[in-house]
Amino acid sequence: MVKFLLPLFLLLSLFQLSAQSVNDYRTNGLDGNWTNVAIWEVFNGTTWVPATNYPGQVAGTNDISIIGNSEVTINSTIPNSFNSLSIGPGTMFVDADSSIDTPLITLNTGGIAEWTSNNTDLALPANASIVTNGGNLAEDNPCNATKTITIGSTVFASCNGGGGGVDYDFGDINNNGGTLNVSPTSNGPLCVGQTLNLFANPGGAGSSGATFSWSGTGPGGYSFSSTLQDPTESSITAIGTYTYTVTITDSFSNSISESIDVVVNGAPNPPVSGGNQTVCFGISGTLTATVGAGETVDWYNAATGGTLLLAGNTSYSTSVAGSYYAETRNTTSGCVSTSRVGVILSNKSCTVITNRRITYRVNPGVTGPTGTPTTDMVINFFDDGQNGSGNPFQLQVRNATSVAFNYQIWLQNVPYASIPGLTLGDHTVNTINNGDGTFSYLFTSTSPISAFASRAITGSSGAPSPLGIGAACGCVSFFKL
Repeated sequence: MVKFLLPLFLLLSLFQLSAQSVNDYRTNGLDGNWTNVAIWEVFNGTTWVPATNYPGQVAGTNDISIIGNSEVTINSTIPNSFNSLSIGPGTMFVDADSSIDTPLITLNTGGIAEWTSNNTDLALPANASIVTNGGNLAEDNPCNATKTITIGSTVFASCNGGGGGVDYDFGDINNNGGTLNVSPTSNGPLCVGQTLNLFANPGGAGSSGATFSWSGTGPGGYSFSSTLQDPTESSITAIGTYTYTVTITDSFSNSISESIDVVVNGAPNPPVSGGNQTVCFGISGTLTATVGAGETVDWYNAATGGTLLLAGNTSYSTSVAGSYYAETRNTTSGCVSTSRVGVILSNKSCTVITNRRITYRVNPGVTGPTGTPTTDMVINFFDDGQNGSGNPFQLQVRNATSVAFNYQIWLQNVPYASIPGLTLGDHTVNTINNGDGTFSYLFTSTSPISAFASRAITGSSGAPSPLGIGAACGCVSFFKL
């Protein structure tokens, strides 16, 4: 015979008293018959109030608790089903043939179920389970084979197990944590391509030496079967929900089945590279990759496997040249892309030039000063914002000699990438990114500057956060062509 059980959630009984639901019942500290309304109170959604019906008298009863060391006697059929019965600390006496329709009875610490008369049976439905969670079924007072529990058609007696159609006695239940049960779990949810691990989690009397049978169904006609207690499955290729059912069968051919669902999520797309980077030796470069909403990037040192360098960031900074690999990870499911994208950081040699107290770098391939350093030019006035945001950019220079000549002005290592409203006058400009957050400007004359003449390069407003103060910044130098 096959009996379908609800999972044996022990936490349900452990936290039953602190997580009430509407139409939960509990004893109020008085003793009496189950059908005596006066011994019960009910939760109305806000607080506990005196009951107007005994639990199970009308449809809709939720969870029932016998607590506070109350003693409740049952000797009849309770007409309506309920979710669960929790006993302890307290006692339930079975005084005559009785029947209750619940899938779960939990005997907590201090909880006892005791049969007070011979030839007395407590009948439970075929889908029911008894869990001993510190409490127990009374095996004596005195022990008798006619004190029984019947679950479906399986009989448990207070003693004389194995005789007279009795498969187990109350001692078997007490010693094994309850009646035969199975509570399947898995390592899900999964990602496509991952291995599924299924766990039967058997328990109760008869679970030792029991056999197992698994079956599974899923998208696209998927099917699965196994006779292992805890099988694995590596053939899941489609996204969706899969259902797995395990049946445990004891040596008396008593069988119980339970099912679980496993969600399988898809792999995200690989990242989109932000492009390879080249930096000067000793300078850090920042590699970037783009992913979709709800996704992030993990960085590795290999296309597969390898060492995780940085988790959960779409950029990775390093000064070490090499190939780095970005992998997409969905932040909700944890699924990762089936491939990684490579991003390369390269190093290059950069020419180092020292001018006064400032060292700057010139990128190879970008023309820097080509003339000869000279002191034949001087600064009349230089203001690029340090004297107030209202002052426009102005660099004014003068030929300090009586001879006309062509020249270059080298404005070095300033922290702005552009000059607002730039007016060059008799100059061209080449802007150079130094790769360290600073920029250099090479102004080249388009005609010779006359003897003792002055020229200016201006902007419509100041550039931000200059280095130094005015001409004393040490960032302007001159070259004669």
